Amino acid sequence: MLLLIGSFIYFTVYGFLRNPFLPSGTASEIGLEYPTAFKFWGFTTSLALSVNLIYTYTHRSFRYKQVKAAGYVCMALGVVCLMTCVHIPSTREPGLQMYAHWSTALLFALFFAAAIVLHLLFPAKPNKKYKITLICFAALLGAIVIALIAAGKNGFIESLPMWAAYIIIFLDNFTPVLRAE
Repeated sequence: MLLLIGSFIYFTVYGFLRNPFLPSGTASEIGLEYPTAFKFWGFTTSLALSVNLIYTYTHRSFRYKQVKAAGYVCMALGVVCLMTCVHIPSTREPGLQMYAHWSTALLFALFFAAAIVLHLLFPAKPNKKYKITLICFAALLGAIVIALIAAGKNGFIESLPMWAAYIIIFLDNFTPVLRAE
């Protein structure tokens, strides 16, 4: 729990090293000025999400063993993508480096979101609270895509799915809020 909370706090503080409502306030842009802090963010985020999702996966049953295995694969790929992303600095000029950075960043988000979605989608016993959480998470992700298209990238929009992931994992692991009735 402390790892998850500490990582959440670090991620939030890191995100406010620049104005998060500007394009220069994204984690990658901040990382150009603070590369060590960016790498530390990547490490703590990977560690916190992985440890806490593994805890979730081992303490909650799944309907299918294959789904659990797929979730572990998604977590591992998410870690690889994030660690790759933080070691390939973003650039402001289009080119291989920028596309490699962006691709690994998006794949990190996709793989960790998939690990959370699999957990919410395939519990061993029906759980209405998981379905509601899944719908809210999906709606948030859809709203973020729309906001990115409408307003362009900025640190706040980029941070929303991370905050949601931290909150969902925290509520599921350390509170009774998402437990089946």
